[in-house]
Amino acid sequence: MFSQRQTYFMIGLVLLLSGFTLINKNKSISTKSVEKVSVVKKTIIKKPIIKKKEKKVFKYKFCSKHIKIMTHASKYITEEFDKGYFNQKDFVGAKAQLFLIQSKSQSIFAKNINNAMKSYNTQYNLARKNRCNLNKFQTTPLKKVENKINTLKKASLKKEIKKWKSYIL
Repeated sequence: MFSQRQTYFMIGLVLLLSGFTLINKNKSISTKSVEKVSVVKKTIIKKPIIKKKEKKVFKYKFCSKHIKIMTHASKYITEEFDKGYFNQKDFVGAKAQLFLIQSKSQSIFAKNINNAMKSYNTQYNLARKNRCNLNKFQTTPLKKVENKINTLKKASLKKEIKKWKSYIL
């Protein structure tokens, strides 16, 4: 009786030989009958084709990451000022704290806000470099805080003027 190795060898040999014979049977080479083909030349008028260059749309995959970090930093800055100063309508304290932040003071509040601004700025620069949509981030968080301080200042001045007018009249 045949062993398993011998049967596999025989099957492989049969397949190999049958494959070669099929390839050789289908090919036919005729060297005797060569026909001359007459070539007819036609003049073809080609119109110039203007190809528009297609711009490759480069979609940066980390835009959402940059925007998420920037919104978090912006919310942190505005919420800290809201909790600390704007809820009590203390525009003088907010202005003093803003000065400390801009002068890179060593207070805990200023350090935290400066770190958030540093993170915001690095992410903004990366997103701008990679052409992400930054329409929401036209003004920096500190500029927003500064604008809010100015509006609080104007509102408190109006209250003071009304108060003094009531005393005079």
